[in-house]
Amino acid sequence: MGMTGPVTEGAEPISGVIAALVLPSPPMQLPEYVGAADPAAAIRERSAAALADLLARHPKAQVVVVSGRERAARHTKGSVGERVGRLLLAQVGWAGSVRSVDLPFDACPDEIEAAVAAVAGVPASATVLLIPADLSAKRTEKAPGHLDPRAAAVDDGVLAALASGDDAALRALDPALCADLWLTGWAALQVLARCLPQPGSARVVWSGDPYGVLYVLARWGR
Repeated sequence: MGMTGPVTEGAEPISGVIAALVLPSPPMQLPEYVGAADPAAAIRERSAAALADLLARHPKAQVVVVSGRERAARHTKGSVGERVGRLLLAQVGWAGSVRSVDLPFDACPDEIEAAVAAVAGVPASATVLLIPADLSAKRTEKAPGHLDPRAAAVDDGVLAALASGDDAALRALDPALCADLWLTGWAALQVLARCLPQPGSARVVWSGDPYGVLYVLARWGR
């Protein structure tokens, strides 16, 4: 199943979801990609600091990692996003429960709603979502997908939506365009928009594109 166009329906908040953290998900954060050099150290440290701060505010919450993945798995290790999320949780010493919900990068509306339903089915009075979700990978000539002049405007729109808590803007993202731009966080951001619409607080903690891929740390809360 591929993308079928923007999904723009409204959404009610999922009971129990009280906060979410969008964080970078490049695989170079994982131990198997770290050698003599650790190019993602600064990104990982920023993410860990933001996560530690969030969890300190919600120490009894259930954590759910919502991540995108390739439709056809190439290995049995699980999605990179899930592995990054669990790595960061271990790094900050999280000893509580962790659940995972994943969906294809090019999820269709039914798959998005199934992921939302999986979050809604978590038996917890307070749930914090971790959303490993990168924006476009075509921001520069040296980016993984090379330069696409449309990338900057789309990324700016996503950053503005994350900064303002505009769930409708996230739901209205064109999935085909996001696929063209290698914006792999599209599906996970669709779940965020449905699980925590119109958040009471929203801000972008950090963003940067050191490798031509836009990484972002953003926090939403009730």
